[in-house]
Amino acid sequence: MKALLGSLLFLATLVTACNAACTLQQREGLPDQPPDGCLDSAGIKHPIGDEWIVDCKKCSCEKAGINCCPQIPIPMGYDQEKCKKIFHQDKCRYTVVEKNNEGIVCQVNNWIL
Repeated sequence: MKALLGSLLFLATLVTACNAACTLQQREGLPDQPPDGCLDSAGIKHPIGDEWIVDCKKCSCEKAGINCCPQIPIPMGYDQEKCKKIFHQDKCRYTVVEKNNEGIVCQVNNWIL
């Protein structure tokens, strides 16, 4: 039984690590990109290998272009009839509260990226 639980935990970790929501903006599709780095949407130059956070996404400058992945854990495994999730853009996070009383926080069993 412990081996089965260990295997399931390992697989869950792999699923979380495999983020299909990442986007790569190819260098050819980005205007005015320097050969030794990347210009982000604010016009800031980043060297290849550099990482930064913008719009709740972790971005990195790569030889191929700019790769950005969401960094917002999404609540799963909560009572959706009794509770609702609220996104806080300023903090890049969700809270899960009761629908009838937003002052009461609901238990969340799983969070995914």
